[in-house]
Parts: sequence; C-alpha cells; structure tokens
Amino acid sequence: MQPIGVAVVGTGYWGRKLTYEYLSAQCNKGNVSLAGVCDSSPSALLFCKEKYSIPEKLLKRRFEDVIGDSKVSAVHIATPNHTHYTLARMAFEAGKDVLVEKPMTLNSREAYELVDLAASRELVLHVGHIFRFNSAVRAAREILKRGAIGKVFYARVQWTDFADFPDRDIIFDLGPHPIDVLNQLLDSWPSQVSGFARAYRNSETHEEVAYGLAEYDNGVFAHLELSWLHPTKVREASIMGSEGALVVDCFNQHVVLHTQARTEVPVSVNNTIESEIDWFVDCVKRRCLSTESGMIGARTVEVLETLRRSMWERPLPISVPVEHDQTAVMVGILQRIGRGLSQNAFTNHDLGNTGSKAYLETMVRLGLLETTPTEYQITEKGLHFLKEYGDFERSPKKDLLKAYQKAPSN
Repeated sequence: MQPIGVAVVGTGYWGRKLTYEYLSAQCNKGNVSLAGVCDSSPSALLFCKEKYSIPEKLLKRRFEDVIGDSKVSAVHIATPNHTHYTLARMAFEAGKDVLVEKPMTLNSREAYELVDLAASRELVLHVGHIFRFNSAVRAAREILKRGAIGKVFYARVQWTDFADFPDRDIIFDLGPHPIDVLNQLLDSWPSQVSGFARAYRNSETHEEVAYGLAEYDNGVFAHLELSWLHPTKVREASIMGSEGALVVDCFNQHVVLHTQARTEVPVSVNNTIESEIDWFVDCVKRRCLSTESGMIGARTVEVLETLRRSMWERPLPISVPVEHDQTAVMVGILQRIGRGLSQNAFTNHDLGNTGSKAYLETMVRLGLLETTPTEYQITEKGLHFLKEYGDFERSPKKDLLKAYQKAPSN
C-alpha cells in the first residue's frame, strides 16, 4: 500500500516534535509520509525548513491549502487550543482523517459535535491523549486490574512544571492528561468534581495554579494538583488501596508498587509519540472508525468544563467564630464552687480539661478563690466579683475581667 500522507498543522514546541517523528517514520517504516507542514508564521516554517530539510513545496501558510491537497489523507492538528474545533471541522468537511491534540475543544458541545461529524462522514478521529501509549501507565493499569493493592481508596495526581504562559488556561492546557490518566487507572469517570484556582503573575482569567477534587460513584476520590509555579516538572499519579499503594512516574516511565515491600516494576520505556503515530496511521489504513478516542476526548473536556465551572460558582465562606467571653466562664466557675462542689469533683468531672486548670489558677492568682487540701473556696473578693458581674449585666458593657487583673492582689 502507498504510505499515508499526513500533514502537521502547527509548528510550535509540540508541532516540531511531531514533524520530526513523522519524518523518522517516513524514513524508517515507510507506512507514512510527511505530506505537508502548515503554520501561519513564516519564521516557524523557515525554522522547520532549515532544521528538518523540508522541501519548500510542503510548507503551507494556509490551512485551506493543506486540506485541498489530494496527497494529504490526514491532518495532525497541534495548533492553539481555541482553534482545534474549527480546524478539525474543516478537515472532516474536506474528507480528511484527523488527529487533534488535547484538549479536543474548549467546550463539550463542540467536542461531541466533532465525534458525530467524524462518524457521519466515516472518517477517523483520534484525540492526542498521549499517555494512553505510555508504558508505565499501561503497566500500572494492569497491576490495578490484578487487584495488587486491594480495594482502591483514593488517588493523588501531581502535574506541575515551572513555566510562564500568560495567555493559557491551566485547566484546559495542563488538565487533560491527568484526567485521562485517572480514567485509565481507575477505569471510571468522576460523578462530580470541584476545584480552586489562582493567578499570581497573570490576569485572573489565566490561572497558574489549580487544585481539583474528583469523586467517583464507588466511593473513590482523587486529588489533582496543577501548577506552572512548581520548581520541577512532575507527572506523577499515586493510587492508595487497602493492601498497598502504586506510584507512577509518567514522565520517566517508572512504576513502584508498595505492599509488604517496595518493588520497582519493570517497564520497557517507549517513545509515546512514535507509538501514537503508528496507531493513528494503522487506524487510517484499516479504516478503523471506532468513536472511542473521540468520546474519551469529549468526556475529558466535559470533566474539565465542570471543574472550571465549580471554581467560579461554589466558594463557601468560613463563619467567623464568636469571641470567647472569659468573664462569663469565670462567673460560671464561681457559681458552681459556691454550690459546694469539691476540688476533686470540680477538676475531674465538671470541666475536666487543661483549660479549666488554667482558669482556676488565674482566679486564685487574682484572689477570687483560695484553696484547701480538698476544695476551692470563694473569697470576699470573689463574692464582690459576682455582685459586680450582676451589676455589669444590667449596665453598659465594660471589661470587668481586665479591671480585676490590674487590681492589687490585696
């Protein structure tokens, strides 16, 4: 069969990686050919031309020229997130198969629309959730399916980096992969999510740190941390269960199982981009029209959309505690002692805590009480304090306790 002609659309950081991988596959496997490279920036195209020795005729500035080329069977879209829907739709309408990077779109309505459009045109739609091709994640999934850590209790995912993206939304830019990794490991979608996000260097609409909580119908919950302010790049998922825990370093493809002992799980590290491209090209060749990848992409967008909405709609203020009335506490103690409660009974069975001891010591020091081996007794000063408190309750407020604290001990 003739190699599948694929055009890379978008030549930023990720698009350049893709361009290199398609050229490698073209040279080493022969199942695919790089049929075009598209970007609106002349300097970006020039970089690709010089870096990868791409012929001038393959460089396109207009997407319309790419999808109008009969040599292009499929497009791999790696443009800014907000362009994904429009470009994917145009490609389907032109009869091209599509691999679109995450997030598939920026709202679930458009995502499901693309799934339906691809199915109605009998075209391949794949969403670039690249960690579905990660050997460590796949190994971890098999370990969990075997029940190696018993009943799963909860998960923690840390997806952090140090970067400055003033025009990006961290929820939709960094969030898709960890949501997808959780789906693979837990084999479930959350039933509800909530979150919090904050911007420090950017405008309030472009947060740099976000925390999410995903709750599942089986009682499992997952905590998610996203950050562009963390000093190191971390792509890690931890799953805790009744019989142990599993820690997956998705970036370095490293898995550790914690049960009776710490066990490093053998993982054959793979090139995830190469694996994904091979899978996509094979789907195009075999005309594999399953909607699974598209539905996973759309469902991920739906989770992110709900997480984002929860950050705007549900802040819950903490109530302000009522100021503690120390005078009232002391009056209560004096009244109970006046009813003949013994020292032992008072300290052990009435208040019975370290706070009561501190109050009693203070009142002895102030001369309101005196002690004997078996009991506390109210002094004349204590009786006067009780009388003044009664007058205090019937008059404009004043700080009675402070007045006694400042008074001479005699």
